[in-house]
Amino acid sequence: MPGGKAPLLASLDLGTGRVRAVAIDLKGRILAEAALPTPTHFPQAGWAEYHPQELWQTVAEVLSRLTQAAKAHGTIRGFATGSMGEAGVLIDKAGLELGPIIAWYCGRTVGDGEMLRERLGDELIFRTSGVTASHSFSLAKILWWRRTHPEIFARARTWLNMADWVAFRLTGEARTDYTLASRTNALDLERGTWADDLLRKLDIDPSLFAPLVGNGAMVGRVHKAAAAETGLPEGLAVSGGGHDHVISTVAADTNAPGILLDSMGTAEGLILANDRPIFHDLLRQGGNQQSLLHLGTPRYALMCGLTTSGGAIEWFRQQTGGESYDSLIAQAEKLPPGSNGLVFLPQLRGGDQPYPNPHARGAFIGITGDSGAGALFRSVLEGLCLYTRLELDYLSAVPGVNAITRIRVIGGGTRNDLMMKIKASVYGRPLEVTPLSEATCLSAAILGGLGAGVFSSIEEAQKEMTEGLGKVRIVEPEPSWMERYEELYRTVYAKLPPTLTATHDALAAFRDRT
Repeated sequence: MPGGKAPLLASLDLGTGRVRAVAIDLKGRILAEAALPTPTHFPQAGWAEYHPQELWQTVAEVLSRLTQAAKAHGTIRGFATGSMGEAGVLIDKAGLELGPIIAWYCGRTVGDGEMLRERLGDELIFRTSGVTASHSFSLAKILWWRRTHPEIFARARTWLNMADWVAFRLTGEARTDYTLASRTNALDLERGTWADDLLRKLDIDPSLFAPLVGNGAMVGRVHKAAAAETGLPEGLAVSGGGHDHVISTVAADTNAPGILLDSMGTAEGLILANDRPIFHDLLRQGGNQQSLLHLGTPRYALMCGLTTSGGAIEWFRQQTGGESYDSLIAQAEKLPPGSNGLVFLPQLRGGDQPYPNPHARGAFIGITGDSGAGALFRSVLEGLCLYTRLELDYLSAVPGVNAITRIRVIGGGTRNDLMMKIKASVYGRPLEVTPLSEATCLSAAILGGLGAGVFSSIEEAQKEMTEGLGKVRIVEPEPSWMERYEELYRTVYAKLPPTLTATHDALAAFRDRT
């Protein structure tokens, strides 16, 4: 449009490591961006927290830089935030934060999570919220505040998760979207309401949780003070964003039941769209997660993944003295599938689904004097793909889970063509690989456009934003590799994780004694 008035959409990704904002045009192209590290404090061993005013100043600075850079391209017409899950803050009746924001991974609430499980039973919590009791979820954090600082907790009126808190600071309206509500242990997943009965068993007033709002529904408008702090236009529509992993399915276009999103970054997230919530005990025992994404109608996401995926690959590269990826891939490509009998177990940060075990550790099995860097590296790539196959096989066997019909892969890992070929061959089906690298920001921007009325539907936004969302390429499995990987998976890999549990626990006991 002439005069620099082209409509833009903006979004914020408040992540564990960085706060990032982008402005995009209606084709999905990123025209302006800004980012700063997420200021994090570690007051003692195992604890992590964010200081609300400091974090808000970081958010405001990032948005100020973004809006300044975006002026040359057009006018921002819609906004939403994606964020980390579980972290949250208590707000008093004047709208002020009552203390530090406990990070999602902070260990101070471990005892409160155990107390929650003992008091209510994990079966009740799972049958209500669709996820097992966890010290990382909001309820354990709320119980920690009540137990350790009752005088502060008595002043609390509202609990807000991170994306919800950003919207509150911008608009003055307290709302919680369904994806972040799914990370509280306090949502009745089947009914799509706060779990009043469960909360009353804990003597927690259900009104502590803000009214629920759909993803992409307007929360409010940017008020004058927030506009001055951030540069966002006063009166700008702010919409419900959500949990970063889950809302990424919007830009990736993987919300139809049976479509799997494989998001490959430092960690790897596997998100399978399902048409109903699942309360089968196998899902609970496997430590699988699920979430409610509300895009006008409820949609459910079943989740599992690897704590270290790209992280494991980078860890190995560092152990070789920082040898280039191109060199390691070239060496690995010369080897046959199965890495000459090497197996890598990727539990570098404890056990993932379906065998969650904090004592689990990674391992190379089958090393010989002939095992060079190429074989070890290829076994890392194969081990990561074989373990996600293990997770998907477990998830697919749970009654009520929709069969996987398509697999779409996004993230930095898609740049490794060898790994994509290994993954397709391990899964035994073609992969839809897309270069989409900013799925959270693009998804939040789409949700912001939906709430502002720029788009009438998610489908319209996806159709218009083809340039930004990227062109899909198909990676087919290699038939000869499929046969070898199937043999390796069935005879070796699928049997290893459960049989190693006793070894992991014994090693943990040994470490404790020494």
